[in-house]
Amino acid sequence: MLQRAALLLAAGGAFALAVLASADDPADGPKQLPVPEMAFNEVKEIAPGVFFRLSSISATDPKVPFGGSNHTWIVFKDYVVVVDANFPKEAADVVADIKKTTKKPIKYVLDTHHHGDHAYGNAVWAKEGARIIASKPTARLLKANGPKQWEDAAKDRDDLKKSELKQVDVPFDDEYELKDEAQHVVFRAFGHSHTAGDAVAYLPRHKILCTGDACVNGAFNYMGHSDSASWVKCLEQMEKLEVDLICPGHGKVTRKDLLATQKRYFVELRAAVKKGIDGGKTVEQITAGLDFPWYKEWTGAGVAETKMNKDNVGHVYSELMGKVDHGRLGARPAPLDWRAGVAPRRDPAGE
Repeated sequence: MLQRAALLLAAGGAFALAVLASADDPADGPKQLPVPEMAFNEVKEIAPGVFFRLSSISATDPKVPFGGSNHTWIVFKDYVVVVDANFPKEAADVVADIKKTTKKPIKYVLDTHHHGDHAYGNAVWAKEGARIIASKPTARLLKANGPKQWEDAAKDRDDLKKSELKQVDVPFDDEYELKDEAQHVVFRAFGHSHTAGDAVAYLPRHKILCTGDACVNGAFNYMGHSDSASWVKCLEQMEKLEVDLICPGHGKVTRKDLLATQKRYFVELRAAVKKGIDGGKTVEQITAGLDFPWYKEWTGAGVAETKMNKDNVGHVYSELMGKVDHGRLGARPAPLDWRAGVAPRRDPAGE
């Protein structure tokens, strides 16, 4: 009880101080929510009743343990809504953190997509009484391919061996809304981006957008299940929303301009690959020739340096050569931790 009270006092005090500091700004117009400075696995209240937990990740340092997805939870009048399910072990850690911030029951959890670090903890949340919400394509991928992918993934993760794959309870088409006098969240599926089933959570009262892996803050873009042209269009739809803060699937909370930065990566990557194809270059030659100085400033990693980007060039190359059937992507799993040094197998549609 004392631990929970201390966390609530610290979180509330920090948020109040940030708001007061913002109120001292002489500029006219509504004040933006402050961008929190956070350490890995830390929890902060980023808006009244809205909490964010930063999970550990690094594109270049294998010493940093991969903590799965970030989490946002929203405290409604009578219940809690959580964005993303993570792996079972990390899901249990987040449940414990949520219980330090509120006594209200966890009623809903959104799987932003079907990948293990965003959906394999579903059973943990279900044991807390939560219902799993996801887009219909995500529900389809978890049902059709999930059991075999879970079985394969469980060979390398003890927490999966001790848990089970929980399917989606509430699939939705384009939009699903939750609203009461305390909070308002809208789940939106804009189309095929990181996966065929990506969904985001938009909090219009607070101008917060939780993007899952449709937008990440760093060199964390796995594109093996993506439609890169559609992904650009989805980000453009997100840009039309009124947003103060982006809570990405991986990486730190930041401002709305992350959407434009994320979009720039795909636009310039597609252009570079197209230029290479027109010049008769191989995937390896195209990758070696990539030079986006702004990308290193953003992520801390050179665009041609990480294994992730090398795989992404190969995927975009296959797309532009007409070798990808986007409707079949997701039949084979994404890597549980793509830093492992073993390239994920391509879907048959991408070979």
